[in-house]
Amino acid sequence: MKLGELFSGQSKTAIFIECLLFAMAVGYIDFLTPWQWTMSVFYAPPILLAVWYGPRKSGLVIAVLCAVIWYLAGLRQHPYLSLHAYVWVAFNRMVYFLFVAIGGMALKTQRDEIRARMEAMTRARTLEQEIVRVAEREQMRIGQDLHDGLCQDLAAIDCAAACLKSDLEGREIPEAAAAGTIQKLLQDAIVEARNLARGISPVHMDAENLPAALEDLVASANRANPATITFDVHGEITIGDTQTAIHLYRIAQEALRNAVRHSGANHVSVELNEEGDHYTLVVRDDGRGFDDSPVSPTSTSMGLGTIRYRARLLGATCEIDSKPDLGTVVRCSLPLHHASQSPLQHAV
Repeated sequence: MKLGELFSGQSKTAIFIECLLFAMAVGYIDFLTPWQWTMSVFYAPPILLAVWYGPRKSGLVIAVLCAVIWYLAGLRQHPYLSLHAYVWVAFNRMVYFLFVAIGGMALKTQRDEIRARMEAMTRARTLEQEIVRVAEREQMRIGQDLHDGLCQDLAAIDCAAACLKSDLEGREIPEAAAAGTIQKLLQDAIVEARNLARGISPVHMDAENLPAALEDLVASANRANPATITFDVHGEITIGDTQTAIHLYRIAQEALRNAVRHSGANHVSVELNEEGDHYTLVVRDDGRGFDDSPVSPTSTSMGLGTIRYRARLLGATCEIDSKPDLGTVVRCSLPLHHASQSPLQHAV
């Protein structure tokens, strides 16, 4: 049983009495031993125990009582020529015991402050993760609403426009061409809306289908961008937690978005690999890169900051390496034992 567990279930008064009895036991041993064998150092444990587990100021009281006990234990056989000299030595012992108590109180205060700070950090991180999770759920709801609502409405309007075009063509009315243009614009809008919905709420996104979701992301990016984008997966990728899979997907999505929008790359590759005891997600492009290499951790880019933040939530390492005119590599490495855990389980 740990010492803290022994004292945790006792009242402050009981702890004070136990520390006093401890000090009296040391004093009794001090009384029995010759004066050459000083026991002063053994009075420190009851003082520190009183400070650590007892009432806040009980350590000071125990320190004073230890000085009295020490005085009485050595009164019979002290080597000093006069009682005044012995009293002066007892006063010095009391100062020493008080310093032990004050030092213990300082250490306890520091420990309590560190513990409170760590608890605050844990609560803040838990709150951050809850906010991210709620935002993710809301984002997926919006994507689902886009797919089931707006896309279906646009499809119905497209059908109506097709009927109108056919009817106008049957009557040989010149406005049939305008109806055809409207239909074409509607079809483009449907494609854009579906791509947007798929980006917000990926169809295959769950803990077991991260590779399929990334493949679908790359396919959508290829349709919308002139750059050539490839996807490769190596090894058995088993993500046991949906939130972890979503974070990895969003990291790849943000890195891919940065590559096709800002780098001017001709080729972008997305790789998901099993490497030893890690899963590694790599997004590499051959674009213009950044001015400084490697990318500074203090980069103000919101996209890169989001990537680092999500990696930190996962307990993963994130490296962003960029060289002018040689492109950028975003590498996120996730330990296997974190892949099946919720991000809440690796809080700081």
